[in-house]
Amino acid sequence: MSDVPDMSPEEAWEMLKKADAERDLDDFRKAVPIYVKAVPGTTLNQLEQGFRDSDFAVHLIALEKEVSLTHTIVNLQGKIDCKYVVGFYFSAKPKRAKFADGWPASPEENIERLADAGYVMDRMVPKCINCRELGHLSKSCPNERVEHERVVVMCYNCNEQGHRARDCTQPRVDKFACRNCKQSGHKSSDCPEPRSAEGVECKRCNEMGHFAKDCPTGGSSACHNCGEEDHKSKECDKPRNMDLVTCRNCDNTGHLSKDCPEPKNWSKVTCSNCGENGHTHRRCVKPAAEADDGPGGGATNEGIGGEGDWEEGGTATGGGAGWESADAAPAASTSDW
Repeated sequence: MSDVPDMSPEEAWEMLKKADAERDLDDFRKAVPIYVKAVPGTTLNQLEQGFRDSDFAVHLIALEKEVSLTHTIVNLQGKIDCKYVVGFYFSAKPKRAKFADGWPASPEENIERLADAGYVMDRMVPKCINCRELGHLSKSCPNERVEHERVVVMCYNCNEQGHRARDCTQPRVDKFACRNCKQSGHKSSDCPEPRSAEGVECKRCNEMGHFAKDCPTGGSSACHNCGEEDHKSKECDKPRNMDLVTCRNCDNTGHLSKDCPEPKNWSKVTCSNCGENGHTHRRCVKPAAEADDGPGGGATNEGIGGEGDWEEGGTATGGGAGWESADAAPAASTSDW
């Protein structure tokens, strides 16, 4: 701790109090080793108990976390291979679901864990890239040479393997260009050109190149809710006729996809990021594209029953009731725990 400033215990404690009052975690982390140097032998569980007795806002939390082979967990006294990783938080309880795993169940358990907690540090031991073991390099590895699978390089510009976009010889493609006129500089929602049907799939006949309103096969204009001809579904005040509902998951009538008894049909799920079937944008391995809510963009049939339900005549909804594309669209919703 030669690089840690020398202070008296009172000065170091005042530094902790000041950082806590200002809710500055960086300064608080820096003050902890200064106090430990001023009061040798101080442990993390003793510090946490002192912070609670002084009504500090900062909590020391002992978390269950996996560390790599090349790293270890070291406590304030230099003991290696501790079990828990110490973290600094403004609450004794996790604020987000992703922090809940590995969090102590109670303050009492946290104090017990802190007795075997510390900071993650590099072991400073070489790791062989051939056998993945510690203690030697690959050039002196006693084991047989292992052929590891190489990562395939994919060009983002032309989608071919073997080179990166920076080395691509093909003309540069603007993947964020307007989907209507294919020009750069604006989104399709702001496009000054007439709306193009190129690349558009008709919702009536499923053929490409025209909109449903221009479909040459015609189609029924009846209400999708009750089946009568004199009004649209958004104007309908009658109970929904479930015999008119076609499940987007199994193609059978009489129920919504969120109530479908069949396993989810991923072949009908279209990724809103890459446009391919079989996965949602959350599982897409390709770089995220800029959102575009104009022609050809916007809502997709992504996420049957899991990330939104979608029924006959419409696209994804959050409520499962479905909606007709010619009548109304649902409002977007988000949630955060």
